[in-house]
Amino acid sequence: MRKLPIRTLVLSAFVLVAFATPAAAQDTIPLTYPVDGPNVLTDSFGDCRGAGCSRSHEGVDIMAEKGVPVVAAADGVVTSVRGINKDGTVEPGGHQWLVIDHGGWQTRYLHLNNDTPGTDDGLGQGITDDIVAAYVASSGEGYSSSIAHPVSAGQLIGWVGDSGNAESTAPHLHFEIRIGEGWNAVAIDAYPHLVAGQMTMSTARAPAFGDIGDSVHRGDIEILAADGVTKGCNPPQNTLYCPQRQITRGEIAAFIARTLALPAATADHFTDDDHTVFNADINALMEAGIGFGCTETQFCPSQPLLRDEMAQMLVNAFADQYPDLYVNEAATDFFGDDSGNQYEEAINLLMAAGVTKGCNPPDNDQYCPQRALTRAEMASFFVRALGY
Repeated sequence: MRKLPIRTLVLSAFVLVAFATPAAAQDTIPLTYPVDGPNVLTDSFGDCRGAGCSRSHEGVDIMAEKGVPVVAAADGVVTSVRGINKDGTVEPGGHQWLVIDHGGWQTRYLHLNNDTPGTDDGLGQGITDDIVAAYVASSGEGYSSSIAHPVSAGQLIGWVGDSGNAESTAPHLHFEIRIGEGWNAVAIDAYPHLVAGQMTMSTARAPAFGDIGDSVHRGDIEILAADGVTKGCNPPQNTLYCPQRQITRGEIAAFIARTLALPAATADHFTDDDHTVFNADINALMEAGIGFGCTETQFCPSQPLLRDEMAQMLVNAFADQYPDLYVNEAATDFFGDDSGNQYEEAINLLMAAGVTKGCNPPDNDQYCPQRALTRAEMASFFVRALGY
C-alpha cells in the first residue's frame, strides 16, 4: 500500500489547525423580503438543472404573479443591469435582471418582467426608471462600479416576471445571495436567511463552496477541498459541493485516488466505466487492491455508495497507513444490523477506529449498512478515516 504524500499530510495538518481555531466573528444584517406581494417561497437551492443535471440551481425561486413589486433586500448599490440596451431601451425578449452589492456580499434578482401588461411580448421594462437611467449614465457597461446606483432596503427595484429561461415556467423571482464581489462571488443558500429575516456572514472568510455555509460537515468538506481531494460538484465552475446529494461509487474512487496519489493503472478492469470521468481512478483503485466491483465485470460508477461498501473501501485504503488506529483486538461486534454482511469486519474496524458512531443516535447500536451516503457525510467519514 502506498504511503500518503508528505505534501498532503502537511497541508492537512495545517488546515486542521486552521479550522480548530475559534469561530470567526459574525456580521448580522437585517434582510428585507425581496417580493412585496403574494408569493410562495420554494427551497430550491442546489436542485438539478439542465440536461442530465449539468448544473445546480444557485438561487431560490419566489413564485408570484407578473408585476408584483421586487424590492432591495438590503442597503447597497446596483452594480450590474441586464436586458437593457445602452440607450435605455429594452432588449426585445431579453432576460432582465440586476445585481446589488452590499459590501462583501451581494444579492441578485433574475427573471424580472420583460412584458407589457397583459401580454407576453418581451417588450416591457421590469427594472425601475432610476436604475435604468443610472445604467445609461454609466455608458451601459456590464458589471461596473461606475454604475454604483445606491438603493435602500425595501426600495422598489423592479417587478416579478418570466424573462430569460423562465419563459416556459410560471412567473417568479430567482433570488440569490453571494459572498464576495463581482462575478466571482460564490452563491450560498438564501432560503434560511430569508426565513430568518437576516443575513449572517462570517467577517473572516467565505466557505470553500457556496452551499456548505450552514452544514455541520463544513469543516471536513473544506479540509478535503484544501487538500484537492474534492473539487466540487458543478464543473467547470466548481462553486458548489452538493452536500445532500448521494455520493457515487465513482466519486469515492476519485477521493481515494487523489489522496493516495495512486499511479496510473496498466489495465482496464471493468466494462461499464469507460464513459465516465472516473475511469482512471477506478482502475487505479483496483490495481492498488482497494476497490471492488458491484459484479465481477462492472464497477457501477454512477450507483450510490452504500455505508457497508464505504467501510470496506476506507479500511482497504487507510488501515495500513494507520495500523494503531484500525484495531479491534477484542473482536467486538458493535452493531446489531450487520450480522452476516460481507463487510462486517470492516464495519467493526471503522467503529473501533472512531470513524463511525452508528446511524441511530444516541443508542448508536445500528450501522444501517445498506443506506446510501450523502457527499457531506462522506467528507466527515473520510477526514476521520485519515486519522484527524
